[in-house]
Amino acid sequence: MNRYGLTQLEKLAIAVAVVAVLAIVIPLYRQLVDIKRTADCLSNLKDIATAINLYQLDYNNTLPLAYYANPDGSPQTDSAGRPLTWVVCISSYMKRDLQRALKCPADPTEGSTVITDPRDNTKTLTLSYGFYAALSAARVEDLSNPGLSVLIADSLAGGQNGSLNPNPLIGGNDGFALTFDDGLLKPNVNSKYIVRLAVWKRREDRGWEPDNLRSFHGKGVNVLHADGHVSTRAPSIMFLQRDAQGKLEPPWTLPEPRKADE
Repeated sequence: MNRYGLTQLEKLAIAVAVVAVLAIVIPLYRQLVDIKRTADCLSNLKDIATAINLYQLDYNNTLPLAYYANPDGSPQTDSAGRPLTWVVCISSYMKRDLQRALKCPADPTEGSTVITDPRDNTKTLTLSYGFYAALSAARVEDLSNPGLSVLIADSLAGGQNGSLNPNPLIGGNDGFALTFDDGLLKPNVNSKYIVRLAVWKRREDRGWEPDNLRSFHGKGVNVLHADGHVSTRAPSIMFLQRDAQGKLEPPWTLPEPRKADE
């Protein structure tokens, strides 16, 4: 007598095999997607670096402003009430489409900071990258180690602790100004970590812990350094480290103006 179809045991074996294959294929696919998105993000940062370099040639080797500020430190805004950011400084030097270069493909919010397009004020742009506010308009030669100093990084508006006073930017769109946990543009002895950096999810049942951090990319945070090169750094760069003299150690730094005779 001929038997048609599969036995229950054969069906079970096939199901187990399919599950096993999927268990291998799905993580591999996700890894490949992450590799592609990370590469595209680093390409964006390289384009931004090129534009900043051209800007520096015209402005005596000075870095762009993190944002245009009023005397009280609050952001200047355009006619639409949106903050004027570092993108305004470099937009004319960018060769690529601005929106494509300013949005990380792995950003789960597709760009949480909204600004007016400097090339067309009838349009808006969304940003996935934050400018380290302490280096706003700084001279590269005033940095002790620009090759290790973070200038721009994956960032979200709000970040780990949300928008901070005393000078939150308009509508919480502060993702482009990477500042310190005390809400100041410069660190004091109590500053412990950078805020508004590549954080889009945290566990609410715990306080501040390193493993609360969730970067856009599997291997960490994509950054543009002050000397123009790009890399992927571990999320632990959120924490401030100091040397024996109390000065910030890389990847975070502050300008130290040279003496007139140097």
